Amino acid sequence: MSKRKTELFQYVLILRKEHPAPVDGISFLLCFISWIFALYLSLIGDTLHSALFWISWLIPAALIRTIRTKRRRNKSQTYRDPLFITGVVWLFIPGLRWAALLFMVFILFDHQSRRPLEIGISDERVVVNTFFRKYYDWKQLANVVLKDGLLTLDFKNNRIIQREIMQQEINVEEFNSFCKEQLS
Repeated sequence: MSKRKTELFQYVLILRKEHPAPVDGISFLLCFISWIFALYLSLIGDTLHSALFWISWLIPAALIRTIRTKRRRNKSQTYRDPLFITGVVWLFIPGLRWAALLFMVFILFDHQSRRPLEIGISDERVVVNTFFRKYYDWKQLANVVLKDGLLTLDFKNNRIIQREIMQQEINVEEFNSFCKEQLS
């Protein structure tokens, strides 16, 4: 059986996003703690005039700019810039430069957490478009139902995924009958 390069979905459901406040809080804390750590390392060194001391002040500047932008103009502003600047500051800390790579990964996760989650439903499988796509064959599922804006994926192993979908132009009866047909 050959695998197709493109998968055609009969239905694509966009799930309602959770509020990004927890992601914002974690990003802020990671940057703030890194700034305090960088200041501490520069203060225990021989001189206050080290590059680390002065460059580390870019972190709170980026945090303040992001917070102001979020409050005044753009509620969907991300912490991508402060995370990037914090990663660059970690490059100035000898022995801990690997932490800069972690901040690049944090940027990827921050971006992915803000994208709307999509579930593609085809005649072959159900695909959940997360950071690492999850594929579920129809034989793994006991039931798939869309009712009152709530999508329920009931697995044969007693696991359930239940999420609210965004308002979409979907014929619910047609969708449910399609899913029932695939399950039988």
